Amino acid sequence: MKILCLHCDKVSYKPIRKEIAIAEETETEEKKYENILLLLTAIEKNDTEETVKKMVENIKKVMNELGVKNLLIYPFAHISTELKRPSEAIKLISLLKDELSKIATTYKAPFGWNKALEIKTKGHPLAERLLTAV
Repeated sequence: MKILCLHCDKVSYKPIRKEIAIAEETETEEKKYENILLLLTAIEKNDTEETVKKMVENIKKVMNELGVKNLLIYPFAHISTELKRPSEAIKLISLLKDELSKIATTYKAPFGWNKALEIKTKGHPLAERLLTAV
C-alpha cells in the first residue's frame, strides 16, 4: 500500500464517469473539504488486512504531528505499478476507512471513477509525504 499524504487547506473533487464495471455507486455532485489530510491511496498486489493495520498506525503518527482530525481517502492507482485487482482493492480501502473512522472524521472518494480533482496544500515542510506500510 502506498499513500501520498497531503496536508491541505482545501480539496474538492467531482466524479465524472465510471472507469470500471465494478465502480462504486456515488452521487456526482462536487464534494469540498477544508483543513484535511488527503490520502491518495494505491492498494498493491501483496496488501492484506495486516497492511491496512500498519498503515493506520502510520497515518495516526502523521495526524498527531500535524494536529489533523479530518481525512479524505482518495483511490489513486497512479502511484503504483503493482496494483491489486479492483474487487480486492475496494475491500481493503473500505477496511481502511472503517479503521480510520474510529480515530478521525473520515471521508472516501468513490473507487473506479474518473474524477476532477482540485488541491491546495498547506506548503509547510511536513505537508507532503509518501507513506508505505512496511
